[in-house]
Amino acid sequence: MKFRWLLALAAALLSALAHADTEWLQLPATARRPALSLFWSPADTARRPAVVALHGCGGLFRKDGHTFDTRFANYTDRLHDMGFHVLLPDSFGSRGLGSLCEELNAARSVYVADRRLDVLEALAWLRARPDVDPERIALLGWSNGASTALMVMDSRWPPSPPPLAAVALFYPGCSASRGGEPKNVGALLMLLGGADDMTPPEPCEQLAARWQRRGHRVELEVYPGAFHGFDGDGALRVRPNIKGGMHQGNDPAAAAASATRLEGFLRRQLHLPAQP
Repeated sequence: MKFRWLLALAAALLSALAHADTEWLQLPATARRPALSLFWSPADTARRPAVVALHGCGGLFRKDGHTFDTRFANYTDRLHDMGFHVLLPDSFGSRGLGSLCEELNAARSVYVADRRLDVLEALAWLRARPDVDPERIALLGWSNGASTALMVMDSRWPPSPPPLAAVALFYPGCSASRGGEPKNVGALLMLLGGADDMTPPEPCEQLAARWQRRGHRVELEVYPGAFHGFDGDGALRVRPNIKGGMHQGNDPAAAAASATRLEGFLRRQLHLPAQP
């Protein structure tokens, strides 16, 4: 079993490395986890701001286990065009896992708390690079990765994250964050599907309103009729093995609008020039 996983990992690395000068790196194993794979995709060799992109419950790769999911390839290209370096930590593949979407939370071997520590280590690695401006680092997450980002900045969980210029989240699960406060975050943007029945928007709307009342810089956009994964490339479908049947799939209008909103947010918060 381990040998088959190593073969799949090798194929995944070859596929990822073929994309836009992506470099595979590993942080050494610790007592709590095996070596952590990082996929580093610089825009060029200049000193620039950076985005740490956090995959959802499906992981970084497609079902074949060796091709980058289209979402991450596309977003990496967009972020490069904006002037960002991109870092993609692989919390699942590093542990020999693929998609966890159809596993109950209680049965999973990797939790958001585990991923939070992965992200803190990835941030420390990133901030030490001479080609990265440590004052202009953003987190970008989807679903499980977005929930991870919420925990990264949650004031209740030590250690605190380093300063983050911005955090942008696509359809996170917000219920677990009700008691905390965002810490060391310049501004937060939530992009939600109004019809999302996997991570419904209402807890995030309530959380955003509470944080806004307490003086935190929180922006929120809800796309009416859009389901979970509205910015992906998969057709809308019902996933019967997730919570008894949840919807997931692309919404072209919401995808286009959220891409524009995300770009404007990141350009403002990380002080990049507007698109000519």
